[in-house]
Amino acid sequence: MAGERQPARRHHSVIPERSAVLLRVGTSLGPVSFGANGLDGFIEAAVDDERIDVATPPAAHLELDVIRLTSGNTIYDTELRRQIDARRFPRAYVDLHRAAPVDRDSSTFEVSGEITLRGVTVPAEGVVVAEAPEGELLVVSGEETVNISDFGIPPPALFMIKIDPEVKLRLYLEARGQ
Repeated sequence: MAGERQPARRHHSVIPERSAVLLRVGTSLGPVSFGANGLDGFIEAAVDDERIDVATPPAAHLELDVIRLTSGNTIYDTELRRQIDARRFPRAYVDLHRAAPVDRDSSTFEVSGEITLRGVTVPAEGVVVAEAPEGELLVVSGEETVNISDFGIPPPALFMIKIDPEVKLRLYLEARGQ
């Protein structure tokens, strides 16, 4: 409609204690999960009637201290930190560059951006569900598979255990508007 105003893009700060990432790694002994809360960052998005409006393109930047990733098994945790060179590269980053709704009335979006791990940045695409269930709160969740060899990490082996380079990445975050 002519003269109809688009909602403005607003800054939403990620709530670290209510945001988490989960990595599921396949091994010859079965799957191993690493998890961490404490994601930090922001989402900039326009919200109209509890829905993300991509007419004003959203953007996001997320950060995680990789030392927070833990499986509960000291041997696995130590090997993960060694493989990702956590001392030299203590943070991982996700940057959103584009989002498009799957269909007109959906809260599901195809997204693209970049993931930076070990100082290596690779393009990433996936699907997320993004909702604004109350006031200034945004809730985003998604799952995608990444190949760790894209980040220069050779397929690791721990003792006689073979580890699949394909890692399932699950993300859940909440962000509050300011």
